[in-house]
Amino acid sequence: MFIRLENVYYSYFQNTPFEVQALKNVTLTIDRGESVGIIGRTGCGKSTLIQHFNALLFPAQGSVFIDDEKVQKKGSRLKGIRSKIGLVFQYPEHQIFEETVFDEVAFGPRNNGVSGESLEVTVKWALESVGLDYQELNKKNPFELSGGQMRRVAIASILSMRPEALILDEPTAGLDPEGKRLILGKLKSLREENGTTLILVSHSMDDLAMIAERIIVMDKGTIGLDGPVRQIFSQGEVIERYGIKPPTTAQIAELLRKKGFDIGEGILTAQELSEQIEEKILNGGCQ
Repeated sequence: MFIRLENVYYSYFQNTPFEVQALKNVTLTIDRGESVGIIGRTGCGKSTLIQHFNALLFPAQGSVFIDDEKVQKKGSRLKGIRSKIGLVFQYPEHQIFEETVFDEVAFGPRNNGVSGESLEVTVKWALESVGLDYQELNKKNPFELSGGQMRRVAIASILSMRPEALILDEPTAGLDPEGKRLILGKLKSLREENGTTLILVSHSMDDLAMIAERIIVMDKGTIGLDGPVRQIFSQGEVIERYGIKPPTTAQIAELLRKKGFDIGEGILTAQELSEQIEEKILNGGCQ
């Protein structure tokens, strides 16, 4: 187990008249190398949950373990934990502050004592990992880039710390379809090539259908559902109780089934649906 939460509770404005309980008795584990999507209505506890994964927040009750080390305000190696688990907030480009792309991506490793050729190699790797050309962009002001490029620079600035897990809060929010495709493709490659654990909070079920293997559904500070992506998204009526609609392709597949087409369960992507329809037509299976 890589990340483990046991009976975690967390409240904002604790012990005041304005107290809001954000997490209630949450227990879960995330293994190294998993690709996990976290979904649910606005205000259900998603962002609070992921901030416990890298010790930005600490539970009021319960325990968090990273690599079997209990996370505590005192006595745990918080810097080491945060270097293992990188968190990219929603609209991370709003947090860019350096004058060049190089300095933005180099900020973290430079603070950790990396310098000279090693620093350049690290920055180059991080930029290329998100599909950006080092030679073309390293001296540019990041604010001169497109929105999608700025998003990738912000992700590269976390990757430059070479985290074992990458947590992203709405990584494709506000991007056009091409920008979304590029971001998701690069994240998928990171996991496949480097074994990076991916944890994504998203309102886009289509995005998660492309990249996640497991879905956690949050509901009023608790875990409502937790299971393989195909299993969760096949339960259309169940997940709609949590304010969630399945990915677009899954909805189309369900409509086709209701119209009498012999379409299998668990279809998530347009390619999967088109391949199955083609197979059924060739075999005379679609009526």
